[in-house]
Amino acid sequence: MKIRYITTCMLLSILPWAAHATTLEQAITMAQEKHPELQMSALDNDAARAQLSSQSSYAYNPEISLEYQDRKLNGGGNSADYYVGLSQGIELGGKRGYRENAARFALQKSKDNTLALRQQLSVDVARAFVALYLAKQTLEIRTQQSESLKALSAGVKRQLEVGDANILDANLAQSAYVTALSAETDARQRYVLVQARYQNAVGQTMADHGNITLPELQPDWQIPENPLLIAKASRADIAALKAKVGQSQAESELADANRFSDPTLSLMKGREAGEDLVKLGVSFALPFTNTRKGTYQASLAKAMRSQSELDWFERKLVREVDAAVMNHGYAMQALREARQMAKAMDTTNSVKLAKAAFDAGELSLEDLVTHINQALEARLTTLNIIKQGWFARIRLAEVLGHPEYITQGIQS
Repeated sequence: MKIRYITTCMLLSILPWAAHATTLEQAITMAQEKHPELQMSALDNDAARAQLSSQSSYAYNPEISLEYQDRKLNGGGNSADYYVGLSQGIELGGKRGYRENAARFALQKSKDNTLALRQQLSVDVARAFVALYLAKQTLEIRTQQSESLKALSAGVKRQLEVGDANILDANLAQSAYVTALSAETDARQRYVLVQARYQNAVGQTMADHGNITLPELQPDWQIPENPLLIAKASRADIAALKAKVGQSQAESELADANRFSDPTLSLMKGREAGEDLVKLGVSFALPFTNTRKGTYQASLAKAMRSQSELDWFERKLVREVDAAVMNHGYAMQALREARQMAKAMDTTNSVKLAKAAFDAGELSLEDLVTHINQALEARLTTLNIIKQGWFARIRLAEVLGHPEYITQGIQS
């Protein structure tokens, strides 16, 4: 009974990892809920919060000392002497505030990195989902192509055996089938690789991907106005870089303040040779052997580098937004034209008509093979245009920092 209970608990713990998403929205939700990278990022946030709590505390704890000695006096007898001391370091130059600011910016950077990770996971899942769906469609088309040419090759071979076909026709049919079989094998291998990438993107292991569905993109979906402003305001990685700049500046200010030593105040009370003693002192570390100048220069260079990294990122973003908007427009135009041509051209009927014409002796074997390949290649070309459209939409959403744009302007 106990073993059965343990087994049931193990199965229940596995079930969430065996979940299956059939739509793009479900796949994105799965990644947002349980992706291992998000769990690791949450631990980074916890560490940053703990570091902030630590850096907000005072740097020095008070120190208490107690000494006792028993000595013999020259005139005879003993003297029981004792000393009680209290010392306290004093932070000067705003060091505590700089430490706290640096830790606060580090926590904000960690939070922004988590948000950036969520945005990137949504984008990665969308790309992997679209690639998986289209890889499956491509495999089905390649399989249909190879099966059609295999049947054709077998038919020509039978005709060759009874003398109704020549060896050239048989070789042509066999060559066309082998070529199609190779393309099917490549598509099958590609599908296996895409499956693995999809599972990595979702962060979960799924046993079945057979019934996933992909909605249709609406080419007339309007891009929001001022895309560059939207990107600058919405990209979490930009916010993380800004927090990194603030952290580096606070650390450089702390390093500058640390070039001056903090004093230590001490108070001692004791009794020696029967007399009460009180001593008050102040001590400083003299910066002779270690001026901490190198530490300050290193932190200052780090702060300048962080600012340069932010400036360069924002300059690159201008070009990325322009390219994403332009490529999205091209991809949507191609998608419109492809859909119009698909309505006007029925590839399934064209293959049937070509076979009927071949059976009636009105079409040569070479022309029949060409018609079959052209019809199926046209479907593959349409799939590629759909892929380009989806990838352009996903890239636009990624650059603008709005993954929800991926699922806007679609028709289920």
